This record gives sequence, C-alpha cells and structure tokens, in this order.
Amino acid sequence: MEILKRQDLPCNFRYAVVTIGNFDGIHLGHQALFKETVSRARQAKGEAVAVTFDPHPLQVLRPEKSLKLICSLEQKIKLIQEAGLDYLLILDFGPELASLEPEEFVEEILVRGLGVKELIVGYDYRFGRQRRGDTELLKILGHRFGFKVIVIPPLKVNGFTVSSTLVRELVAEGDVATVRKLLGRPYRICGKVVPGHGRGRRLLGFPTANLKLSTDKLTPKVGVYAVLVHLPPKKVFPGVMNIGFNPTFGDGYLSAEVHLFDFRGELYDLHICIDLVARLRDEAKFASPEDLAAQIAKDCEKAREILAREQ
Repeated sequence: MEILKRQDLPCNFRYAVVTIGNFDGIHLGHQALFKETVSRARQAKGEAVAVTFDPHPLQVLRPEKSLKLICSLEQKIKLIQEAGLDYLLILDFGPELASLEPEEFVEEILVRGLGVKELIVGYDYRFGRQRRGDTELLKILGHRFGFKVIVIPPLKVNGFTVSSTLVRELVAEGDVATVRKLLGRPYRICGKVVPGHGRGRRLLGFPTANLKLSTDKLTPKVGVYAVLVHLPPKKVFPGVMNIGFNPTFGDGYLSAEVHLFDFRGELYDLHICIDLVARLRDEAKFASPEDLAAQIAKDCEKAREILAREQ
C-alpha cells in the first residue's frame, strides 16, 4: 500500500474506488467499507483508495473534549494495509481543510485530486465546513461530477450498532470482551518499556514490564486484565496486566505493568504491544505486599485458563 499526502495530488488513477472517514478503531463497520471498496476496485481493474485525516478532526475542532484515540496512526495504517487497500491518502487536518465547504472538498480532493469513479461511505458520514455535507449531498455531487455513491448501512453485532463512539465508551468501561466483538480483534495498546520501581520481582515475586502509555491513546478502565503480549519480531507471550494507581503502595499516578508468563530476559527500551483479552477484576488496595502477591497468583491462574482457550 502506498501512502499519499495532499501534495501528491492529482493522481493519474485508471479507475479510483474511494472510501473516506476518520476510521478511528478500524472496527467491523470500517472493515465493511474497505471490503466493498477493494471488491469494486478489483472488479473494475482499478485502484482501491482510502482517505483519512491526521490529527483526528475533533482534536482540532473540539480540543476541550480531549479526544483519546482507539488506534494510533501507526496502527491505523497497518490495519488499512491488511484490509487490501492500494493507496491511503492521509490529509493533514487543520483550519484550512476544516474551512472547505463540502462542495469544495469533493471537487478539489475527490474529483480533481483522485479522479473518483465510485465513492463508498458509511450511512452517517458527514464532512466539510461545520459538517454540512452528508450522504444526500454526496449523491447530488456525484451526479454533478460523474461518480457513483454507495452508502453502506449500519452494521449490528450482538444488538449493538457498531461505531467508534460505542467502542470508546466500552473501552472506558473496561468491557474488552464486547470491544473485541466490535473490532473483530482484541483492543491493543502499545508503548515503550521503561524502568519501574523494581517491586514486581524483588517484593512480589512477579517481574513486570512497565509500559509508557501514550497521552493520545484511549486507556482502558483501571483494573487487571488477561493479555497477550507481542514482542518484536514476532513472539507472543500470555500474561496479566494491571492498569492503575498501585494503591497498595500509594503511587498516586497511572501506570501499566504487565507480567509475562514463562518469560526470561530483559525488555527495557523495547516497543511492545498488548492485546487485552479479558478483564479479571478491579484494582484494589491490599493490607500487605504478601496479600497482593497472593492475589496476583490467583489472577495468573485465572488468566492462564482464559488465554489457553485462545490457542
């Protein structure tokens, strides 16, 4: 997949089939858009193109909301590539792009820039200045400029209408089991392993890797999780992770510590990714380190049982 920026436009595509969106999360609804885009592009012997924005428009237009991302840009690119798209146009979102009227955006970016022949969008897609553009306007503009508009209806999973908003709410609640059903994969956090207090190995008997969390990424509800830890290049270890404030030791700041089962070695400075498979319990304050160690042993036993079913 080739990455494009606005300065790379116009593109001399044979037959551009385009989908557009923020695609935060790359949930099953987004994947349906990608599947339709790739299918139609292959039928027409043309190009499958996705268009997205960085940063997320709400981070620019509504900074007071402090929007946290489900997917980092790096994760988003990887998942879109795995979906089979040929090109990904990443538009730098700022005041100038936000000020474009819907008609200007379609003509400049989609028509002149990409030469769109077919446009695939979700049922609730809105765009342009003050989000004035919608699917009905796209159909009118498609008739004017000569491209077809295909609107994908809402996707329901287990009675839920799949959306980034719902995924974000469920992650914040710690319901990673339902999140997995909406994403089609476990919720993942990534980060660099940094030095901690050394209490895991020395005091508790459970060595942990301390993860530096991204300030832009959505952090799950504090608690203990059964996880799968991905180490470079392609190793995977089961484990347990605590996200929280370590009340037993009174740290008072948010941290993420993961214990890998049956692992020997050093992880400092490695960039690792962690899939959250199941939430085991709330974080709790214990009367002593010994009591905490006993609970961690129970957490590990329960996590091993859950993760054994993943294999």
